[in-house]
Amino acid sequence: MKKLSVLVSLLLVVTILVPSANFASAVVGAANFLPNNYQSTVDSHEELALSEDVAEYITGLLEDKYPDDTYHSYGESCTVGSYCSILSTLQSDCDQAVVFSKGHRGYPYYDDIPRNVNHLSLLDNDTNHVRDDEEILDNTSTENVVTFIWHCESTLNYTTGTIPSDAYGPYGMPYCWTHNQYMYQYDDAGSQVFLGWNNDVPGSPYPQQSGGSPQYDYAIDANFNYANVAGSFWYYACNSNTVIQALDSLCDDIYGDDFEYTDLHGWLIIWGNENLYLP
Repeated sequence: MKKLSVLVSLLLVVTILVPSANFASAVVGAANFLPNNYQSTVDSHEELALSEDVAEYITGLLEDKYPDDTYHSYGESCTVGSYCSILSTLQSDCDQAVVFSKGHRGYPYYDDIPRNVNHLSLLDNDTNHVRDDEEILDNTSTENVVTFIWHCESTLNYTTGTIPSDAYGPYGMPYCWTHNQYMYQYDDAGSQVFLGWNNDVPGSPYPQQSGGSPQYDYAIDANFNYANVAGSFWYYACNSNTVIQALDSLCDDIYGDDFEYTDLHGWLIIWGNENLYLP
């Protein structure tokens, strides 16, 4: 009888413990950055205002999805320090991170002789460098599962299977944000995804033939501009669509076709698993 009583007690403990384990869930945090650094050669004042409107819209979507762990930084508050502080908070307080940043890029070591164009940075509001090998690499990890960097050339300098590195350390936004050297373009496997831009811009009448990410206020046609791409991507992604489903849906709205058959494909690059949902 004593053995039976012990066995029943053990079974009760197991029964209680197993269901409780099933309720454990990952803490997900999100960040939205908008340094809004003004570059007179490409920025209009309308661009700055539109960018803030879109940033507030995207932050609202992220706050609805992650009400306790969504952070944002715009304009004058968006400094190197705020990038580091928010990214560090995501790493320490969350199990997975979602990040969007829109702005300009820089070359932090361009004054070297010979010129160093391996490393890129995000320019903060004051034109200071958020460097790939320092501020980004040191405050991110493989926990950064969905990252979209709307800055020029943000998908360059990545080669699957190797960690690009020079005397300063690892370089390139895709690796430094994800710490993952095994991503493939437009892939359907893996636990991370990185989106950004190269220089394969559309032909005329697109106004910046030198390349880079599009300004929000550039027209796509009479009805849409690139602000619609950013806002619609996060709308669809935050409403239970995978990355590629979000892109297909917004492209159907704007171009009347799937992402693969639009000017965005091959310019807006996906490194990693395009079938991921936001966590």
